[in-house]
Amino acid sequence: MKDTVSVRRVQADVRRILRPVGEELARSGLTLAAAQELTADVPLRVLEDLYALVARDPAARSSPVYAYESYLSFRALLAHRVAHELHRFAVALAQDRGVLVAARRIAEWAKRESGVEIHPAAVIGSRAVIDHGYGTVIGEQVRIGSDCYLLQNVVLGSRSIRSGPAQWVGRRHPRIGDRVEIAGNVSVFGPVTIGDDCRIESGARVTTDVPAGSRVRVVSVLQVTCCGVREVEHAADRAL
Repeated sequence: MKDTVSVRRVQADVRRILRPVGEELARSGLTLAAAQELTADVPLRVLEDLYALVARDPAARSSPVYAYESYLSFRALLAHRVAHELHRFAVALAQDRGVLVAARRIAEWAKRESGVEIHPAAVIGSRAVIDHGYGTVIGEQVRIGSDCYLLQNVVLGSRSIRSGPAQWVGRRHPRIGDRVEIAGNVSVFGPVTIGDDCRIESGARVTTDVPAGSRVRVVSVLQVTCCGVREVEHAADRAL
């Protein structure tokens, strides 16, 4: 058997994702067949994601079939591609809540199954890789460029909790350029911009813009001993 994943197979999985939200779609007058038309471009985009994952993750064993069948973080991205198309349709045509609820239910299902939470409105560019992924959260206004790589427990979120609609005006979430690599346990908070070709190493907390081509790394730690906590070479939270 060839180690390839066909478009037809991805199309079948897209249909499986859509079926449980058929009732919500129907409330807005959208049949499952129409929803499949809305998501017609998803399989090709998903295959781009899949082959990017296989090319960049040694643990994928150079096998598209192995990664497709076993990587829950990849499945979260597949579900997001579907949810995003529904959400975009609902917003563009000012549909009632049925389609929005369907998109959110798909996102919530993917979060429960994979531990990866992606808001349906978030924009994720081509050939994205979410590796491991557990604990990763991608907020509503996040924009991620092409060829980006995210590991586990990456949070792309808001800088603070907002208490009322008057505080919701403006951008709350990060924008990530092309070819950005974000390692595990990284948080990027607020309306910051990460330039193209940046690498953010594990444990960093980023709250200001990062110029293109930069490397962000933690230069301070807290060392825990039996006698308590002591500071070791404490400097800035990050260095460029």
